[in-house]
Amino acid sequence: VGSLALTGVGVCLPLILIISAFAALVASGGAPRASIFMGKNDHDSAEKTLGGCVTTQLIISVIVTFVILLWCEDLLFAFGASENTIGYAADYMRIYALGTLFVQLTLGLNSFITAQGFAKTGMYTVLIGAVLNIVLDLLFMGPLGLGVGGAALATVLSQGISAALGFFYILRREPDLHFGKEAVRVPRGFVPDMFLTGLSMALMSAIYSIGSVILQGSINALGNVYIAAQVGGRRLAELFYMPGVALGASVATYASQNFGANRRRRIVQGQWVALAIYGVWWLFALAFTFTAAPAAIRLITGSTNPDVLENALLYLHVSIPMVPPMAVVVIVRNALQGMKHTVAPLICSTMELVCKAIFGFRLVPLLGYPAVCACEPVAWVICMVFILAAAYAFRNDFRDTREVRA
Repeated sequence: VGSLALTGVGVCLPLILIISAFAALVASGGAPRASIFMGKNDHDSAEKTLGGCVTTQLIISVIVTFVILLWCEDLLFAFGASENTIGYAADYMRIYALGTLFVQLTLGLNSFITAQGFAKTGMYTVLIGAVLNIVLDLLFMGPLGLGVGGAALATVLSQGISAALGFFYILRREPDLHFGKEAVRVPRGFVPDMFLTGLSMALMSAIYSIGSVILQGSINALGNVYIAAQVGGRRLAELFYMPGVALGASVATYASQNFGANRRRRIVQGQWVALAIYGVWWLFALAFTFTAAPAAIRLITGSTNPDVLENALLYLHVSIPMVPPMAVVVIVRNALQGMKHTVAPLICSTMELVCKAIFGFRLVPLLGYPAVCACEPVAWVICMVFILAAAYAFRNDFRDTREVRA
């Protein structure tokens, strides 16, 4: 796969983020409702909530797939595709669009699994899908020579397997929550309630997506080599970021449950445990980045261009050492979200958007790709300072009610 093909894949990022944002809206709106019903031992309502979410995701998937297939090239041109890259981008996006349902179900079912307190299971399904994606990428784009279409097919198949694992767990392994025929209907009033519940998380996802689109636009302006480098470096980095998604969701659920049960000191303990787990993973990611990353980048990109490899490694060497501030942001922000403090996490996400806009519109054109590499680490440090200050402002909410009264 050449640099031009990787550039075409990079152009698809905004549409992929939009698909993920829809999934986040349904999942973050439905999973907390199911947890509330489970806490009340109302398993019937919890199962209907699960069924309503799956049905809603199915409907959204059909609509999104139809829109992307119908206006694929127009949308890609709007997000920065050129005459040279549109063929590769369209090939990738059409196949990816056909797997929209798998993306929706993977994110949605993992939210339900995590909401029941099985964060480890949710993390395993995500990691299995991520590792399988890389393996299939190497197979389809290497020996089989399927090009960018093979990369899209690898993503769709890996997401499909993750979705199947989620279904298997809920149907066979969890005794309290099942998905049956009677739960397929969307309950009356479910959609408005779900959207209201998930609005805050969806807004954070949307804000992140807008910032990523702005930054991607500035990368596109740098040229094909840098787009290809970003695709290669980012793909490997996202594997290292992935545990944060499961840990953040589990912390939000844990905080919500203990906040309601007035066992609030456990929320602080839970955050320390999550940070420790992420820290162990970060040490592995750090070791991998400075030893095996060059070989991994060559396998992922299939490119022999030394400029692509050099810039992809630059991205990793700047970003991965700065994962700890990002981990603090993810864990503390989700804890506050679980405690119903929704404004501070939204402000934090908006600050990240502003930072990406400043880099995308001003600094990247002036400083080039090194500014792209520095963008997210700078945003993470700024957001970490803010979210820790917000947590300190709400410090009484991390204490049991009796302690506050005393």
